[in-house]
Amino acid sequence: MPPSHLELTEALREVLASGASAPRRQVLPVPGRRFLVMPAADERLVLAKLVVVRPGASPSVFAELWAMRLDSGEVFRLPAEELTVRRTAALSLLAARTLAPRREGALLLVGAGRQARGHLEAFHEGLALTRALIKGRSPERVEALLEAARALGIPAEPFAGRYPEDLAFVVTATTSREPVVSADLPEGVFVAAVGSFTPEARELPEALVQRATLVVADTEDALVEAGELQGLPRSRVRLLAEALREPPRVSGTVVFKSTGHAIFDLAAARVYLNA
Repeated sequence: MPPSHLELTEALREVLASGASAPRRQVLPVPGRRFLVMPAADERLVLAKLVVVRPGASPSVFAELWAMRLDSGEVFRLPAEELTVRRTAALSLLAARTLAPRREGALLLVGAGRQARGHLEAFHEGLALTRALIKGRSPERVEALLEAARALGIPAEPFAGRYPEDLAFVVTATTSREPVVSADLPEGVFVAAVGSFTPEARELPEALVQRATLVVADTEDALVEAGELQGLPRSRVRLLAEALREPPRVSGTVVFKSTGHAIFDLAAARVYLNA
């Protein structure tokens, strides 16, 4: 049975406070695809994650994850796609529980794939959701995610295009190069933007980013990798590790950006391997 999202949030908190390290991931172009190589290490484990991204395909991401215990030399092949979905959602949950201006309300999911479902489950586990709103390009996927929400006991409906007064959480989990939410998103909302991870892709409009409190999950590499953060000075962005050490008093809109990082795979691998 996979670990709970709350278990993973604690592992993520620990690894952010530890001496774990990982270099900037290598991104290699191959015909019609991107190949990502992501290593990480701490005093217990070393791991390497290999990812192939196929823009426009479904599914668009394939991954392999291998880990080695340093004390025994044992090597493990871990369920990379499941682990990626769960650790990404747990990371957003950790950020929401630390930074969200409101802790109860409606959740808007933009995207209806695996990451959206993972975030639905994580936010249901760790936050007080009153209902779920779903926006996606595929009617079949939207309906499947609505059914998944209702199975969890969450009232759910397709997003009608207007932001409701009880909106507290937004998750964008797409590979879109254009903004998927509008700049008039209400104040007091926590936004987790977890889909895009290249300088050319932007899930959030610039006007929203400019007025928001910005926190990034990853190292300062996110300032180079994330389209939403291009050109912003370091002083405009807080790292999640900093916010965990000294939680800020936040109001207005909070944008949490994650482009994915191998140290978070390392945290999840610790839990999966009980290392």
